[in-house]
Formats: sequence, C-alpha cells, structure tokens
Amino acid sequence: VKDVDLVLGGHDHLARIVYDGRDMTASSGSQGEFIAKTVIVMDKVEKRGKMSLVWSPSFDLVATADVTPEPTVQAQVDEYTAALDRELGQVIGSSGVDLDTRRAAIRSQETTFGNLVADASREATGADIAIANGGGIRGDTLYPAGTQITRKMVLTELPFGNTTVKLEVTGKQVREALEHGVSGIEDGQGRFPQVSGMTYSFDASKPVGQRILQVLVHDQPLDDNKVYTLATNDYVGTGGDGYGMFKGSKVLVDKDAGGLLATQVIDYVIQRSTISPTVNGRIKRVD
Repeated sequence: VKDVDLVLGGHDHLARIVYDGRDMTASSGSQGEFIAKTVIVMDKVEKRGKMSLVWSPSFDLVATADVTPEPTVQAQVDEYTAALDRELGQVIGSSGVDLDTRRAAIRSQETTFGNLVADASREATGADIAIANGGGIRGDTLYPAGTQITRKMVLTELPFGNTTVKLEVTGKQVREALEHGVSGIEDGQGRFPQVSGMTYSFDASKPVGQRILQVLVHDQPLDDNKVYTLATNDYVGTGGDGYGMFKGSKVLVDKDAGGLLATQVIDYVIQRSTISPTVNGRIKRVD
C-alpha cells in the first residue's frame, strides 16, 4: 500500500521483523511470548527548497520467558489467578487416554479432544451429526493419560464463550462444509472439522473443492438430498471460519437457547467421571 510504511501485528502466530529499506513489518507472534520493539527516528530533510520527512527504524524481538515481573502487577495477577483457581480448579473427572489439543494436530487430523468436543455437543442437542472447528480449541497442549480434568482446563481449551446451535442442513451442505474444512490444511487453518456421528476421508493432494472422497453418516453414505440435524458452535453456524454454506439454514436451537459449548463438555465429563475418547477412524487422510 503506497502510503503505509510500517505495519505492526500480533496474534498471528508469526514472530518476525522484515525491513527492506523502505517498508517494515513487525509481528510479535502470540501468547505474549515475544514483544516486537520498534524505535522510529524521524528527520526533516531539505532538498531543492522542499522539506521532506525521512525515517529509519531500529528494532528488536524480545523474548519474555526470562523477564522479571513487575511486583505490583504480579501481585494483582496472583490474586486473580487464586480466585479463578478457587472457582474453577475443582476436579470434574479424569482422562484414561492422552488428550491432544496441539495446534498442528487439531487443525489437520482427528484427535481425542476434538472427538470429545464434537461428541459432547451432539449428545447435548440430540443432533444427527456435529462439527467442531479446530480453531475453536486453543490450549495447544498434550495432556497425558491420567490427567485430572478441571473446569479451568476445559475453559482454557474453549475460551470463546461459544454456544451450541442445532441446524437442519442438507447432505449437500455437509459435503460443502467438509470440503471447506479441509481446504486450508496446508496452512493450519482453524476451519478444519472435527466431527461426531459421521466419518470422512480426504486427499489433500487434490485441488481445493475436490478433496473429500467419502462421507458416512452413522455408517451410511451421505445423501446430498437428505436433511440432517447438525450441532455446531454459533460462530460456525452463522458462517464463521468461512462456513457460509450454513447461513440461512433452518435453526432448531439458536445461540440464545443453546448451552455453552464448554459447559456441555464439562457436563459430559462429569457424567462419565473418566473419559477415554479414542481416535477411531472418523477422519482419514489418504494422500
């Protein structure tokens, strides 16, 4: 852009600084792991009787891991953390298997935690199928088998306050949604669909829009003309993450009536005490 010299970015998962002698981009990554420090020196320069502004940058990407916290702020943080731990730190169950919420996994393949979220929303709504976008799961952690599950852990994984909606959709819409969901797998896009009540296979080497190979709903081939009930979060259900094919669908349970997705997962765990979701072939990549 002609009149833009400096772009500052954050929460884009890229920690980098690029300067080509004219334009500069400073990106500080995510989770506060780095601070992108940029100092701009501006000088007025006269040339042929005209004044112009000349700028030059100096910059640094500062890692925060070894930074000593400011005492007053740290005391306030500790106070809030203790209060949250009292309210949310109670154990609600345990896991008999590893629970994988790592960013690279949750946005590219079937995972145990993805199955847990999708199953919980489908059970809570009684829907035929469920889709959970991988980008809505944010902990980026591998919890070992035997982990004690707390409300805080679930809310850390599902931090956005999404509610679950129930829609009527056609098989064609479901197929379009899955095609869209695997279309950004090369870039780790958050649209990747974790599912319940159905299985699908895909070939990421094929062109976008032609990657889905087979879809089964409760072991039966997906019928493009059949109407299914779908549970998903209100963000996806209203077209978020590019799921525009769901816009205009008949709404059976809207975002105001639907329960919090995190609460549904918590209830699902409490009811079972010990959960053991497995990777059971719901999603198969064949390339």
